Amino acid sequence: MRFRGIVWIVLVVLMLLALIAFFLTPDRSQVQRFENLPWQIEIIAEDHTRVLGIELGQTTLMELAGRLPVPDIRLFVEPDGTRTVEAFYANARIPPFEANLVLVPDLDEDGMAFIWEERTSERPMPSGARRYGLSDDALRALGRTPAVEMSYIPRARWDSTLLRERFGDPAGHLRIGDDQEYWLYPDVGLAIMVPIGRGRVLMHYVTMERWETVLERLEQAGERLLEAAGGGAS
Repeated sequence: MRFRGIVWIVLVVLMLLALIAFFLTPDRSQVQRFENLPWQIEIIAEDHTRVLGIELGQTTLMELAGRLPVPDIRLFVEPDGTRTVEAFYANARIPPFEANLVLVPDLDEDGMAFIWEERTSERPMPSGARRYGLSDDALRALGRTPAVEMSYIPRARWDSTLLRERFGDPAGHLRIGDDQEYWLYPDVGLAIMVPIGRGRVLMHYVTMERWETVLERLEQAGERLLEAAGGGAS
């Protein structure tokens, strides 16, 4: 009788251990159910697009504080005089991926004029552009400004096969020089820069109302590269 009692105790202990292991083991089907993935793009309106947990046209840089690393915010002036402000987030983690992010705030002419007057340090760039630091007043104003464009550069390697699996076939292609090609998804305001050879994929998201402007900008960049390659010869 004593032996049978010990056996029962052992069986009960084993059953308890099995139950504990069952409840503590993560459900693999749940672990893989991530939200805010790069290919999950929601068009809310012409001026609002939600992707990666950020609503372009609505979410401000200040609202991303705590969710993303502290950004490096700079003013860039291209050789042709075009001015843009970019907020660069290094090693941002939006599960399950880690990436670098670049957000472009929505600035009208008056807003850009204010930022221009608040520029500080100046540094030339290899491309011929110039980069400027910004005053605290400018940074505070930008913190209240919604982002309308976003570049997402994943640290993981994405090849053409994976891109097609996640985003589908592009509606068109745009070649930029000898080493870059953009896959175009106009229905969702997405242009994916696919390097030819080495390099990393870049996914550029914009609100629908800005799509044509961004496409024109890419085409002009391609034309400038062709002119430079030809030495300006006609």
